[in-house]
Amino acid sequence: MKLVFGLEADSRVYPDFPGPGPGVLDEEVVGPRGLVGLLEIQLGLSGPTKSEAVRIAAYAAKLHMALAERKTAFFAASFSRDPWATAERLLHWRDNLVLAGWAGTAIGTPRADELAAAETAGNPLPLGFADRLVAVQHALATKPTLRLTEIEVIELPSSLPPHINELFKALTACGVTLNQRPVGQVAATGNDLARVSKFLKEATIDPVVGDGSFMVVQADTALMAAEAVAEWLAAGSEADLNDTVVLAPDGDTALLDGALLARGLPALGQSASSPWRGALQVLPLAFATIWKPFNPKPLLDLLLLPKPPIGFGAARTLAYALSKEPGIGGKAWKTAWERIEARQVEKEAAKGHADAEARAAKKLKRWQQWTTVGQYDRHEGIPAEAAKAIASRVSQWAFATNSTKNDPLLLSVAAAATALVDAITVIGRESLPALLLERMIEQVLAEGAENPNHIAQSGGLRCIRHPAALWGTAKRVIWWNFTGPGERVRPPSEPWSKDELAMLEKAGCRLASSADIARQVSAAYVNAAFRTSECLLLIRPSLSGSDETTSHPLAHQLMPILKASEHREIWQAEQLLASTATKLSNRNLGRQLSPPASLPKSRKAWTLPAAAIAKVKEREESPTGLENLVNCQMRWLLANVLGLSAGRFAEIPDTDQLLGNLAHEIASHVFKPGNVPDKDKMRADVARIFDELVDAIAAPLNQPEHAGELIRARVHVPSSLAHLADYLRSKGLEVVGTELPRAADLGDLKIAGRLDMLVKNPEGVLGVIDLKWSHSARRRLTEITDGRAIQLAAYGTIADASTAGTADGAYYLLNQRRLIGQEGGLVSEEEVEVDKDLSQTWLDLIATWKSWRDEAIAGNAIAGGIEGAPEPPASIGIPADEKPCKYCDYTSLCRVSTKGS
Repeated sequence: MKLVFGLEADSRVYPDFPGPGPGVLDEEVVGPRGLVGLLEIQLGLSGPTKSEAVRIAAYAAKLHMALAERKTAFFAASFSRDPWATAERLLHWRDNLVLAGWAGTAIGTPRADELAAAETAGNPLPLGFADRLVAVQHALATKPTLRLTEIEVIELPSSLPPHINELFKALTACGVTLNQRPVGQVAATGNDLARVSKFLKEATIDPVVGDGSFMVVQADTALMAAEAVAEWLAAGSEADLNDTVVLAPDGDTALLDGALLARGLPALGQSASSPWRGALQVLPLAFATIWKPFNPKPLLDLLLLPKPPIGFGAARTLAYALSKEPGIGGKAWKTAWERIEARQVEKEAAKGHADAEARAAKKLKRWQQWTTVGQYDRHEGIPAEAAKAIASRVSQWAFATNSTKNDPLLLSVAAAATALVDAITVIGRESLPALLLERMIEQVLAEGAENPNHIAQSGGLRCIRHPAALWGTAKRVIWWNFTGPGERVRPPSEPWSKDELAMLEKAGCRLASSADIARQVSAAYVNAAFRTSECLLLIRPSLSGSDETTSHPLAHQLMPILKASEHREIWQAEQLLASTATKLSNRNLGRQLSPPASLPKSRKAWTLPAAAIAKVKEREESPTGLENLVNCQMRWLLANVLGLSAGRFAEIPDTDQLLGNLAHEIASHVFKPGNVPDKDKMRADVARIFDELVDAIAAPLNQPEHAGELIRARVHVPSSLAHLADYLRSKGLEVVGTELPRAADLGDLKIAGRLDMLVKNPEGVLGVIDLKWSHSARRRLTEITDGRAIQLAAYGTIADASTAGTADGAYYLLNQRRLIGQEGGLVSEEEVEVDKDLSQTWLDLIATWKSWRDEAIAGNAIAGGIEGAPEPPASIGIPADEKPCKYCDYTSLCRVSTKGS
């Protein structure tokens, strides 16, 4: 067996394999991990490996035991505050020491000796790469016979870490031949690229002449950079794609691939690993919901995942309920589960199962485990067994969902959850505080997963992620995203003092220094230039998203020769937008000028199709819908008739809406039909149910960031409802009901709504109280004064369908404790002088509704907010607001937002 070895050859390399043919037998390109893995197989040392999370957990357990003997160890204070992060850092130190030759024994320096004490404490540490390499070296000391006969090394011995050189010595002693692949030899000759390569090798400046073999492509944005690269590749032949390598250091070519596919070129299909991909979030979200106080946001996120852990329809039903009443146990939540249960029973019965209810109940019980929330205190933690049960549930769900699909994301979830179970077992704690558990979850998800939908396509282009992965000669290299800060490698010697390093070296442990690492990184950078023969393009966008990029370290190194060359080798990608013919690196890039497309113009009037007219004829109105109709017929048609929404399916309400919902719900509980309790009993009743209802429908208020609002609500809501109760008692009014559904059939107009509170006097005269939570009373005062209290007029009309006329109504502003209504009204504590009473407002509203409805039935829709819109019908009783578009979600449809374009 023959190998080619490179420090960065454990991932994608170019060429793909040794030799000039289409394939190769018994030869391979490997990096350090690949080499150790092959040797383990040949030496009989291979076996299952543990995840890094399990190793950190095991080391945390060893450190905990070591501290029992050495309470003043240097890591004691940090370990007590954050055991996981401390164990992770110290394990990294320990592995670097083992790689450098440390035997795990005391050497006479305090910190290393305390790590040596941890080495012998507790159970053996699962093997990491350093331990595996040491085990291979020990096995090679016996000079076994190997199938491996020859290794060709890409880097110079001076650029290799000490542990690799030691491994090579052991292999040489076993009869393996080591050959040095030529390094630093300039592939290009007689062109600008050769001049640049010579400068990087010898620091000799020979100004470039602009022959296109070396170019820096600058662009304002990454999108424009991708356009330039794709255009340049498309300008060449299909044969030119062969032996063309794209170097993508961040491992993500999604943006570039979009530009390539648009020109019929093959996608590179490289995707950066991320822990934030859809299914991977099931694990952290499953744990984020268990802490007190319950935060509904993680549960909502869990339910809205593309692949939620419960049935898709059930998840969306619960998400909608949670967005209406963010809490567990409220009416919306209970109703959602009742609907889910009914649907499941129906589905099971449709399959012909006689025990449909039992089957549905079993599935619901499994689903409800995912919504068992707010159980554990963050500081006291969750019992280890309970945490393992949740992780196991996630793993089982991932395996069951994956089935035979071989979905890489689901397999990653299952592996992460299984690793978390192992880590919890190994760390050996009875309970896990939230911080520790969150650290463990971050670790098992650290590797993340690539985008499974981003797939490479067959073609001549090749892609690598590291400049040192280019081990052969390529004709053309495109260094994509050539920006800083470059590779950041923390040297193993960093945490140790000079005295400690001296003691370690005396004990046979030599750690690579910062200078060693800098030489290794620098050699990798210049390698890309040395191994390119025809053309090197360095692609640098000025912006990455909204962030300004920095220069790559190699760009700083090239600065002297760039300055001496009058920048003839720098090309601006935006030239493509300004000219039909440009030239980049000896390729003509031709583009056709497209005429600019005009934005859609705002439209003042639209013609309705027959289907929309039919909906207008058959619809039942609501007080809110009538308010929309008065302000803009177009808004009423879009929102209430056609049911278009702004696209926000489910989201947690803001604080004001939560407080308003909470006050409404509390009022519906404490104002029972009949006589109104006195203010002291009202305060007591509110205080008794306040916390229960917060948990049920307004759980976000329990979060620390809303502590101020919650404290204010605890004082304000009881006082506000007590004030209302006191007033109602003083007027001799009793409660008919709260949250009462009411409807009326008035011929062509059918209207339905829900009354916040309905009261009556001893003579049976009704009054409507509409509860509002707002920062200011001005809007409601203006509505009553101007005769525009549309909701009050509508609620008053449907309050008692058996009688004609409009019942009196008033707004109770909970935040201001003000009950405002028209002058002389039954329920008006604060009387407002009005231009017209609620009865007249209703008559005007009926006229307005009929006029706009007739227009709609005639097929006419008018966007009233656009300047120059047709005049409203003459029979309009209530004109629109002066600024009807201020709070409208539909301005992008009628194009009022592009007025004048």
